[in-house]
This record gives sequence, structure tokens and C-alpha cells, in this order.
Amino acid sequence: MTEHKSALPQAESLSPVQMQALVNRLLLSQVGSGFAAGRPEQDRASRLWRVPIFFSPPDCVVGEVGEAQVDSTTGEIQQYTPVAEMQQCATQLYGHHKAQIHAAFLRTRKA
Repeated sequence: MTEHKSALPQAESLSPVQMQALVNRLLLSQVGSGFAAGRPEQDRASRLWRVPIFFSPPDCVVGEVGEAQVDSTTGEIQQYTPVAEMQQCATQLYGHHKAQIHAAFLRTRKA
């Protein structure tokens, strides 16, 4: 996993949705669109929020490609799956779900 520190004030009051938004902001800046944070789960023993990362082209969630870990007391992203690993996994998922992704893309164009 890649180390990363990104602090937020008053992290103890952050909700799961805010943790998810924090990871989404990281994904947009480090990986680009097509990836999205999933539902965070708090691991009280380690004081971390574990946030799954999904390959998510328009109107479609294909599969999990990684995870970010956010400190529940500081709001800092402690580490996340390396970008190259997420991209490689997304490429494999794209190959397996190409028809589904293409159909979802066409639906978004018609809307």
C-alpha cells in the first residue's frame, strides 16, 4: 500500500460519508475518474476506517480494485493500494466486463 497523509480538522466527528468523500478526493487527484470509494467500515481495534476502492466507469460498478485506510481520530489517509495496482486490476476487470461497461456508457449518452 502507498503511504499518504492528508489531514482534516475534527476528524472524530467525521461520518462514513465524509470518509468516503475524502477517499474520492484522493482518487480524483491520484488516479482519475472511473474509480470510486465504497462504503467505509470502521476497525475499532486499529482505529482505522477501511474504505474499499471500486473500478466504476459511468453508470456501472464493475469490481473492487483496492482499499484506503483512514485514521479515525486524525482523518489522515494512512495508506492506499498503489495506483499502478488499481489500474492493472481495472484493466483486467474491463476485459471481463466490456459488454456491461459499453451498455452502461450507451445508457448515459441517451439520458
